[in-house]
Amino acid sequence: MLGFASRFMGPLLLVVVAVTAAAAPSEVHHRQRRIAVIGGGISGTFVTKYLAEYDNNAIKNSCLIDEIVVFDVSLPPPGLFDSEDNNNNNVEVEENTYIPSSSSDPRPPNWQGSRVSSITLNDGPVVELGGSIIYNGNKLVGNMMDGDPTFLQRMPPMDGDNNDDDNNNNSPRGFGIYHGNQTWLINTARLHTMLLVPSFVSSILESFTVLWRYGYDLLRMKRAVTQAVQKFDMIYVALNDTEHESTYFNSPMDIWRMMGLDVLTTVTYHDLLDRLGLYRDSTLELISNNHTAIAGGSTNGSPSSSSSNINHYWDWRKWIPGMGCLRSELLSGVSINTYNQDLNQMNGLVGLVSFVPVGNELFQVKGGNHRLMESALRQAQLSYDMSSSCSDGNNNEGYLPSSRRRINRQRGRITTVVSSKDSMELFEDNKSLGKFNIVILAAPLQQCRINFLIQSPMGLDETLLHTMPLSGIKDNVDKSEVEERSPSSSSSSMTDNEYGHHSFASSLPASATVKYTSVVTTVISNATVNKTHFGLLENDPFPRSVLVSERGKALEGITTLTILSNGLIKTFSSETLDMEKRNILFGQYHIVEYEQIWGGGGEYGQYGGATPSFDGGRNSESLPFLLYDGAKHWGQSDGPALYYVNAIESAVAAIEISAIGAKATSKLVARRLGLIIPNINSHDEL
Repeated sequence: MLGFASRFMGPLLLVVVAVTAAAAPSEVHHRQRRIAVIGGGISGTFVTKYLAEYDNNAIKNSCLIDEIVVFDVSLPPPGLFDSEDNNNNNVEVEENTYIPSSSSDPRPPNWQGSRVSSITLNDGPVVELGGSIIYNGNKLVGNMMDGDPTFLQRMPPMDGDNNDDDNNNNSPRGFGIYHGNQTWLINTARLHTMLLVPSFVSSILESFTVLWRYGYDLLRMKRAVTQAVQKFDMIYVALNDTEHESTYFNSPMDIWRMMGLDVLTTVTYHDLLDRLGLYRDSTLELISNNHTAIAGGSTNGSPSSSSSNINHYWDWRKWIPGMGCLRSELLSGVSINTYNQDLNQMNGLVGLVSFVPVGNELFQVKGGNHRLMESALRQAQLSYDMSSSCSDGNNNEGYLPSSRRRINRQRGRITTVVSSKDSMELFEDNKSLGKFNIVILAAPLQQCRINFLIQSPMGLDETLLHTMPLSGIKDNVDKSEVEERSPSSSSSSMTDNEYGHHSFASSLPASATVKYTSVVTTVISNATVNKTHFGLLENDPFPRSVLVSERGKALEGITTLTILSNGLIKTFSSETLDMEKRNILFGQYHIVEYEQIWGGGGEYGQYGGATPSFDGGRNSESLPFLLYDGAKHWGQSDGPALYYVNAIESAVAAIEISAIGAKATSKLVARRLGLIIPNINSHDEL
């Protein structure tokens, strides 16, 4: 276990949010409370906003949080706090390394930054590089939008409809699922180019086409998703409840268990679909290197004659024109598009979550989804500025100087966290960045590149550091059992830890060590789609959105292709598209506007990635939200603590899921600080 922290490194943003002491001179001085939030994406900024709300709205002991400092590998957006500190961060940046139009740039080399990121092109369009669409039913994101309606405005997902001539038969419309080798499983583009047919009629025809192709399976899937969403909505009631002890969730599994969705996190998506009775055409699937149980298919893109193929010659669907397989076509394509994982790699819960946006109302944030993170910090500080009890002054017009603000954001990389019995000290290399009472890690543990250490509990030598037991402490096996298994071994060496106690740090679950999936986002302008390569005639319409089957992904290397506007295309792929491949797909005159690599190969590939590898539910066991409790470890009534928001990603990852993890974590922190107090006599069920 010693030295494991050096393996958990990564490129996501590091955020530490600070809150300066604002008590009036007449107030009783309280112990200073400083909170560090490491990770500046949705998780880090949302947890900051929620903590500020709890601090301002506390019935007792309000305004206890004195400082929150935000360290991030990227510069703060211009004008975020108008702080001189933001212009004096001495972090080395190579010249001509970055494209400044990305919301995450500039950043140090080999750090990917927040997975919610966008790029503004020279001619104005804003293109999402990571999390692209938001479901209208996402209540926490919706609440954040409502809290800053001027800065955060909804707009339809960028799809090119507003940039194309409706009378142009070749303009991109509809969607398709590409199977490779010039074969399409479904292509609705032609329905949108019929002469003298209004656009709403074309949309109705497309809906009927999809319903005919997938039949009752589509209705089964919609019903399953609706039931899951109804259960999912219970979480919002629980998160807003501060009275009942049962609504303080110690781990993500507690959340799923409360909603009755925990079983879905432990089975493969295929297993769930089997239980729902969905038809499976395994001739459209490939054998996975990691899951040999997948039926039918070979990694070279050719169907397999495996005896496990559940379909037979007499399969009636194959004899009716226009019918297909929802599971192996649309569900597979959506999973590959969203998570770059097949149905056997996905667990049941994340599979249902991936299908929620299909057919439902979606939106993007005007100006880029990254504005959610900017606004969360603005709203956090504004809650203090507007508070009569917490205000640092009478200036409610704008942001106060950084020395008087409670919420700050600075640029930097946290490399080490050292805990003593009283506080946790953060370092960037050898430079101390301050001591904090509570540290909240809001970035994947395996990507953050932080060494988590503790001083010797024996108190003899503060320079003697040990690895922080992030997964808790467990008692060692009985001495007699050890001696029986290995008589030659010293019983003391087998049962005593570095402190001379009979307990050891528990090993981390797979969800905290597994690599994230690799995805490359490529934004291309001046592109001309090679329709011949895709098996279409030059005058045939090309679908606006293209998903791929398992074989299509293996043959083409792309997981999604979207035509944003005339000549502007965005692709997702597992690896970087080389020049030869891009020329084949988009013509020799195309221009690469931006390329964002989430994970991938190379020296630093292990420190990045788009989403966790769910491994068919085998990685659903998560760490708790409270990783380290200094009070318990040091045997005292109070002490430092380390929390972990991204534990929520062990079973499912999405923008709203990150917000839920932030809300659940902030409740635990607020309870620890005494900002909210559950009613210990209340045992009512929610």
